Amino acid sequence: MRTSVGSDRVAVDAPPLGSEFDLATRRRSPTKRPWRRLRGWLTWHLVGLVAAVWPRIYMAYCWLVWRTSRVIDGANPTLAPVLDRHGRAVCLLWHQEVFTVAWGYRPTRPHTLASAGDLGRIVTRMLERCGYVVFRGGSSSRASRRRAVLPTMIRHMRNQAGPVLYGVTVDGSRGPAYRLKGGMLAVARACRAPVYLVRTWYRRRVELPTWDRTAIPLPWNEVELHAVGPYWIPPDCTADELERRREHLERELQELCALSHRRLDGTDAPPPGFPEGWRPRWTADRRGVPFGPHDLRPDAPPPWASAPGPQRRV
Repeated sequence: MRTSVGSDRVAVDAPPLGSEFDLATRRRSPTKRPWRRLRGWLTWHLVGLVAAVWPRIYMAYCWLVWRTSRVIDGANPTLAPVLDRHGRAVCLLWHQEVFTVAWGYRPTRPHTLASAGDLGRIVTRMLERCGYVVFRGGSSSRASRRRAVLPTMIRHMRNQAGPVLYGVTVDGSRGPAYRLKGGMLAVARACRAPVYLVRTWYRRRVELPTWDRTAIPLPWNEVELHAVGPYWIPPDCTADELERRREHLERELQELCALSHRRLDGTDAPPPGFPEGWRPRWTADRRGVPFGPHDLRPDAPPPWASAPGPQRRV
């Protein structure tokens, strides 16, 4: 079934989740030349070996970092009551902090995206080891895969009896950095789910020479996790209003990023890659700027907000 993201109708046939996706989509073509078949066999098993070993190394390293560091977790305790009240939430974060996402948000057992390629296979195994449900294809270079995964996520969130928290890096896997893509806002609109902005940052870290300056924390550190919200996307929100909300949340997520730099880096300078001329608008006593009347008011949700349990609508 083909459908638009904003529609109440979603695809019926969902692709396999997590590691099952790789088994279901593995290509076996008897017409391939022998050397190509051999190369494919070797690649499959080599990636499988890395996917089996890397999650254990990752979890051991993150355990060491958390064990030896002063960790202030303001995110997981904030999100737990949100799931109790609404049964669902959409969390947005920047790709820069992707290294610790799998470990840092384990208490809320999130759902997330991984690419359909070989790297996605490795990342998926790592996320599954940390208790995540993983959708595949969201970071693919093929536009058809990017479009197809959003209706699947909408259907999954609407129909689950248990809590569903989506956590997605909204500047994608290729950037540009600190620019929010609107796909997850469409999911929040369709599912009437609260949107939270989350951030994990570290005083001592290595920043890789990648487009997003991926940060890897070092042991004996200071680590902080933050969550700001809720923000709401009305179900009758027009395309123009959705774009204005996207711009607002992009700015808010930039503010949260800058706040983490001020707290742990001790600098008021905007992080590298921010828009030219960017200036903070959050004040010392206020985190967040509301866009709508119910934003940043967790005890006063809109009347149409989601409630726990499946909510199928015609």
